[in-house]
Amino acid sequence: MDNKLIKRGSILILWLAILLFFFGLCILAFFNHAIADDYYALLWNRKYGFIGYQKYVYLHWGGRYFSNIIASLFSYRRILIPSYYLHTILLLTFTLISVYRLITVINRFMLTNSINFVYRITLSSLICINLFVAYPELSTALFWFSSAVTYQSSVILLLLLISTGISWLNSAPKRKPFLFVSLLLLVIMTNGTNEVGVLFTGIILLITALLNKEKILEKKFYFLSILVIYLLSFAITAIAPGNRERMELIGNKSIHIPVAFVSALFRIFDVYWNIFQSPLFWISFLALFISSINFQDKLVGIKKREVNATTIFRLITYWTALLGIVLIPILIISNGSFPERAVNLLTAITMIVFFILSCYWGLFIENKNILQIAKHANVGYLTIIAIACCIVANRTSKEILASLVSAKLYSNIMKSREIQMDKGQVEHADSLFFPLIENEINAAVDKSNQKAMVKEWMKKKPTLLCFQDDMGDSNSRKLFQEYYQIKAIKVAK
Repeated sequence: MDNKLIKRGSILILWLAILLFFFGLCILAFFNHAIADDYYALLWNRKYGFIGYQKYVYLHWGGRYFSNIIASLFSYRRILIPSYYLHTILLLTFTLISVYRLITVINRFMLTNSINFVYRITLSSLICINLFVAYPELSTALFWFSSAVTYQSSVILLLLLISTGISWLNSAPKRKPFLFVSLLLLVIMTNGTNEVGVLFTGIILLITALLNKEKILEKKFYFLSILVIYLLSFAITAIAPGNRERMELIGNKSIHIPVAFVSALFRIFDVYWNIFQSPLFWISFLALFISSINFQDKLVGIKKREVNATTIFRLITYWTALLGIVLIPILIISNGSFPERAVNLLTAITMIVFFILSCYWGLFIENKNILQIAKHANVGYLTIIAIACCIVANRTSKEILASLVSAKLYSNIMKSREIQMDKGQVEHADSLFFPLIENEINAAVDKSNQKAMVKEWMKKKPTLLCFQDDMGDSNSRKLFQEYYQIKAIKVAK
């Protein structure tokens, strides 16, 4: 069979798998609805206005100033509720752009523009899918607004920070001022997303400084300026009065250092488990390794060195230690508390590091047997087909499909609730009654004419969209009462 035909066929199959995955996520976004926690942003924005919102949250909830600005923009004039799909689409788009930007910068300055556009966008899509598959909570990374703008925005900004730093160090003098200002802005924005993002920013700046010791001496003013901006924005996030109030609400008042250390070890294990349990990660790691071998003769600006499995293992050990440095201070303060949505961020950055190490290994490996095998065309085709199979057949793709089956029914129920609460507000209703969502779903499914197997799927709530039924929580009902100015919202029996 013609090799060109095999190549085109395998690439077509891969792109069909990629498009199906992203298409499923995009479709789900249009069935998504705001949950109780999102209404805090809507309520505070209505009460205090845009500027007052920033002040109130900083004083009474936390110092994540950039995430607060995003939340306030989306909740301005209540646009969040009818446009709840928008943040998911934007986060998907900007995640892809940030990964593509990093690959493009590496291609430009280290591989003499050897990777064409189609190859770069394919790699970017593949890496993004790997991130979403490995996330312990994809729902909080893309679909729950309050969490997504806090943690997934941090992933995007950190990737842009890395690519902008590389560009600044290697670009022509005319572009350096613009890139330097962009770098400062990215440091400020990333430090305003969440505490984990702050520490990762510091690690990225530290690694950059260690790898560019000679350039630091030449550009002392610039590096000092970055350091000052980093420390100032770090301080703004860390000393926010709202941090203390939030911690008091959580209830972590005492500090137990042994608990923090044990929790850090568990979280590192959790991150590695999320990544290593994915067959897609391993085949993608292999694919990047093989691809990098084919670009060995294109490498510029980096000294040749011997790299083997021992080298990669040692670098992973260093990264594990850095993860501990990030986690331990946070876990000491929170007494071991660390939400799964924050593990999404740890998982994303760790996976990016592993993929960079895969490319690094492939670019510098000298084993002749491995080089010969990697350059065989059939190895590449088989790898592409294996990647496509892993994209289609994994637990996240299954969760997307399962959520799509029941998403429309869930959306109709949530939309009906919003309409009833809006009507209750206009009519100054004293009380409203809502059944629990499980009861509503079961009643609607039982009345439908679907086949038995489809009914069973429909009765399962869309896990990527529905985290919990807010009507089953008294605090959530009180929040709805305050926002919609209704005296009582109760659960119907």
